Amino acid sequence: MQARVYAWIQEQLDAAETGKRCVVAHGRTERDRMRKAVEAHMAIEILPLVFARPTYWQDLKPRARMRHKMHALQQLYPDLVFAGPSAAVAYGLAASNRFLDKVWVRTDRKAHRRQSAYLRPVMVSHGATERRQGLLVTALARTVGDCLRLMDFRAGLAIADSALRMQGLTTQALGEKMRRDCWHMSGLARALEVLALADGRAESGGESIARATMLELGMAAPDLQRGYTSPIDPAVTYRADFVWSVAGGDIVGELDGLEKYESEELRGGRTIAQVIGDEHRRQSHIEACQGVLRMVRFGFSDVMREVAFLQLLEGCGVPRSYALDERVVRAGGVLRCR
Repeated sequence: MQARVYAWIQEQLDAAETGKRCVVAHGRTERDRMRKAVEAHMAIEILPLVFARPTYWQDLKPRARMRHKMHALQQLYPDLVFAGPSAAVAYGLAASNRFLDKVWVRTDRKAHRRQSAYLRPVMVSHGATERRQGLLVTALARTVGDCLRLMDFRAGLAIADSALRMQGLTTQALGEKMRRDCWHMSGLARALEVLALADGRAESGGESIARATMLELGMAAPDLQRGYTSPIDPAVTYRADFVWSVAGGDIVGELDGLEKYESEELRGGRTIAQVIGDEHRRQSHIEACQGVLRMVRFGFSDVMREVAFLQLLEGCGVPRSYALDERVVRAGGVLRCR
């Protein structure tokens, strides 16, 4: 490889990483140069004509990868409209990584885009669009509606919760927008059933998925983000992820996520050891509050093992529903764990 070409490739890759984007090859010369970079293991071709340095790409999380792909495709195809889970990423909604393997785009019967190795079409008659993070996406209500009808109950509830939380909407207001924008779409009734179970107080997609699993297992719906004033330091109030009020007091549920330990931003300058110490102190303070019976802690991996998760909750006294919630049945979120 000529030194001039090598320098150009390095310059393109460095500039792309600085701008948090991929290299998009325009024209035959740029395409041929970047494919030489692939042969030399300097780059990988993410999508046709879209390239990135291997180490840079490997370090990106799924949602960041989706944003990189979308911006590159928007540059190549300015009229392309992103839909479903991809549009949800642009809105900042809690899209499950399981639905981010391909880029979801709007299409219709006249201009149908056949599913490819990297595109997944969403059949949508041409409706309102918005610009989010520089990307052309379907309107919010349409995006949420498509996600709720295309996703399973757990992933859909995470989308619905985050839409209420981030957009400051009520279930009624968002439901009215969905009926107006999605009145003709297949699966609207199920989408509205999922929305009826949504709660904007859920603070993360993980919390939403955990609550959806609890409902699927037939557990009583928990209260969310209830505050407890520390009896040791009355100036401090802790908010609990999940709370069940039973005879004799409250059972507090806490979802332990890795982000609070791995993310420098969430650690706020603390070491991992300090974060762990603060978590233990927080648990002690909550358990010392009047009316709190016990705390049950679990990780996301626990939630995914449904039978064991059910046994954990029941063993800690979390109540079951007296009757399976028919809304959960209609939303398609019922597990058969026994």
